[in-house]
Amino acid sequence: MRVSIVVEGTLYPLLSRLKDAGFLTYRWEESRSGPPRKYYQLTATGEAFLTELDQTWDELAQAVKKTTRKNR
Repeated sequence: MRVSIVVEGTLYPLLSRLKDAGFLTYRWEESRSGPPRKYYQLTATGEAFLTELDQTWDELAQAVKKTTRKNR
């Protein structure tokens, strides 16, 4: 099993770019243990973009399947 480790230096800049592009919003909530926490949510624009990404991924996966099956 392969495990990818995502560190703060990678994740939070990505979330900030997605927010700046209008794909995410966030809200702060007080925490009972520690500092306030930021919770992210997809916007309608983000939902639409995710749908497009899903469709593109499905098309790519189908193309790869067709290509690799021909070579068997």
